[in-house]
Amino acid sequence: MFSTSRGQVGIGTLIVFIAMVLVAAIAAGVLINTAGLLQAQAQQTGEETTSEVSDRIQIGQIVGGDGDGDGDINGFNVSLRLASGSDPINLSKASYTLSIDGNATVVSGDPRYDVLYYGKQGVDWDFKNGKNGLDPILSDQEDVAIASFALEYDAPLPPNTFVSTIDGVDALESGEEGTLIIQAPSGGSTYAQFQAPSRINTNETYILS
Repeated sequence: MFSTSRGQVGIGTLIVFIAMVLVAAIAAGVLINTAGLLQAQAQQTGEETTSEVSDRIQIGQIVGGDGDGDGDINGFNVSLRLASGSDPINLSKASYTLSIDGNATVVSGDPRYDVLYYGKQGVDWDFKNGKNGLDPILSDQEDVAIASFALEYDAPLPPNTFVSTIDGVDALESGEEGTLIIQAPSGGSTYAQFQAPSRINTNETYILS
């Protein structure tokens, strides 16, 4: 005959075993969820870090001149293209840090404010935003855009000129140096130095960088 006490011990052991299985299953679920969350965060961090390194705007030539006969560089154009391996970049979402003679200012890339863009080669235009409904987008390595900046102007800006003069920096005097830093929307930045010639003539343009 079966012993009642031995049966009770067996049922108790079974209950403990089932409880241990349930606890282990719950713990495994928590670990799996945590691992999935950490993996997603690591992937997002990796993508953001990659974008910060690779998604950059390459600075080409910087060309400026004296537009008001004051003997200084009061406006300049910068040629822009995608850095190697970069994804498409909307220039209206970039920002520019301009430093001249120890004074620095940050300029928004939004064409409704202090910068005017021209498409030189293969630039796409987003008609949803921006000045006159145009946002310039560099999509391919062959695309080249021109960003135009106006510094001090002692004479009125020419008619139909939509760009405004930049506050916080003066015009570039003879032999003076400047620095331009462009930060892409993802955070990648590019740095360039430029310098005015020792002699500046009115209505002439110079390669500054």
